[in-house]
Amino acid sequence: MGSTKISLKLLVDTKSKKVLFAEAGKEFVDFVFSLLKLPVGAVVKLITAETMNGSIGRLYQSVEHISASYLLPNKNRADLLQPKVLHPDARELLLLQGKGQGGQVPESGSGAGAAAGSPPDKFKLYTCAGYCATAAMEAKAACPQCKQSMATEVELVLPSAAPPQGQAASSSSSGDEERSGYVKGLVTYMVTDGLEVTPMSAISSITLINKFSVGKDVELAEKYACVGMDEGLGLLRAALRSDTVLSDVFLAKKNVK
Repeated sequence: MGSTKISLKLLVDTKSKKVLFAEAGKEFVDFVFSLLKLPVGAVVKLITAETMNGSIGRLYQSVEHISASYLLPNKNRADLLQPKVLHPDARELLLLQGKGQGGQVPESGSGAGAAAGSPPDKFKLYTCAGYCATAAMEAKAACPQCKQSMATEVELVLPSAAPPQGQAASSSSSGDEERSGYVKGLVTYMVTDGLEVTPMSAISSITLINKFSVGKDVELAEKYACVGMDEGLGLLRAALRSDTVLSDVFLAKKNVK
């Protein structure tokens, strides 16, 4: 991830230690939206099976520990434990990159699985040296047409990464930024404690403040937070088990000022 950081402005009730909402830009909204595209196995790998509520963590560990002698010879446990993410460049997931080294899953049933918290692998496609009209997800496959090894990586372009039909691709960085992710830039978004995302407006923020304040003694204050890799993982973990995600991540840890 490097030094990637996203700034948030939080409206906090200092008495109840709760976040009412955050004012966020495109980068943060793209990140939280991108969490919906993570395969279940990638989620468990990122936040580690031991810290997960429910049964998915135990299911992950079962696959991790089962002896290779029980697996079909043409199956690789890494397909379940290290699923690839269908992103052309995974820019929206940069906050989750660089955690661990992404070690390979051993084929013996020794129980030493993928490195905890390693980033999800990017989805790749391969073709043969003759560029026949075929593609494979593994470089070991043989081309059904020319029988050569399909080891030449080809670029995977999703529709969202391409310019609209009939519109020339823009060479400007702002144009590239506007085509990446999910939401438009130059807009401020309101993200509630439970990760409801709407465009920010004076009416919506006042309505939410009034609804929260009715019948309560509240003391509201603006605070600022930086979202990096640790906070990104915290948001993913909290989103799976809590309705007060922003409060859990930014007020439990003293990283607001």
